[in-house]
Amino acid sequence: MLKTNFVQSLYTRSNTHRQYDGYLAFLPEGERQLFPVALASQRIFQTSDFVWIECKENGIDTPGFTTIKVGDYSLWLHLHFIGQGKLKLTESLMMSSGQAHCYYLNEREPELFLDEGKSWFLILGVSGKHLDSLMTDYPRLKELMPDGNQRPESYLGYTPIQSKLYNVLASLRRYEFHSFGTAFQLANWNLRLFQQLFQDLKPNQPARDHSDTLLYQKAVMYIRRHYDDEDMSVAKIAEAMNVSPRKLSRSFQGKSFTVVGMILEYRLMDARESLIHSDDSLAGIAFALNFACPKHFARAFKKRFGIGPNEFRAQRRKKESFVKRSYPQA
Repeated sequence: MLKTNFVQSLYTRSNTHRQYDGYLAFLPEGERQLFPVALASQRIFQTSDFVWIECKENGIDTPGFTTIKVGDYSLWLHLHFIGQGKLKLTESLMMSSGQAHCYYLNEREPELFLDEGKSWFLILGVSGKHLDSLMTDYPRLKELMPDGNQRPESYLGYTPIQSKLYNVLASLRRYEFHSFGTAFQLANWNLRLFQQLFQDLKPNQPARDHSDTLLYQKAVMYIRRHYDDEDMSVAKIAEAMNVSPRKLSRSFQGKSFTVVGMILEYRLMDARESLIHSDDSLAGIAFALNFACPKHFARAFKKRFGIGPNEFRAQRRKKESFVKRSYPQA
């Protein structure tokens, strides 16, 4: 797989149907579609207490906005795994790979803008009637919430998505949908997500100079296209952006990744896809993505995902084998 197919999946929609493989893949495909028909790769589960929305799209050709129907849900967690975008609240909020955002809404329906390329995110909305109880259970959330009964719409904070949270979400892949029990099971996963996220949330950072924001967006797009270049570095990106390395690094301050960290993130996400969809050796993957050596690749992969690449591939193969035995092809 590696660069050729991975970049093709980033920038070109495939005409062939691919089985949905997001964290909410256990849910049946519903009639309700939050996003346009072109973004068919989505799953939605809704109760009066909470809503889960996941979109995993392998190639968005035309960037654009879509409105999120908030209903009675006022507390929102947005987990942005892959891709670029922005959320229009009182101010535009940038979404980048590996970030978790938390915000509070009254009734206004925000717009979510998705950039071209690969996009994968999961949104959890919680009904306002549970807000007081959540603030009692999670003091950190209470610290971030504005005071008063008539709270204004607020961006509460963000945190990088840590390996522990990925492990919590990975357990969803082993769940089997039940029309009655799923609401109770997902309510339990809500608590597990809250436990991981609310303790790590950082307050909203001051708005950065627009030129820094624009530079950051351009640099990320450049990294997405060239992350596996052998000579990829801060200096090379800065030269391509026609700025100094110091200015480039400054535009990444307050984000989930440094410049070098963003390069590593895209390489590891590519490697993860290769482990799932190819039989390439670890050495071959490490070489193709310009890791110093297979050991360096293995250490970086385990640090990022909480599991070594060999173990990760073995688990995926074991799961695929179980699914094939349990649900044989007709």
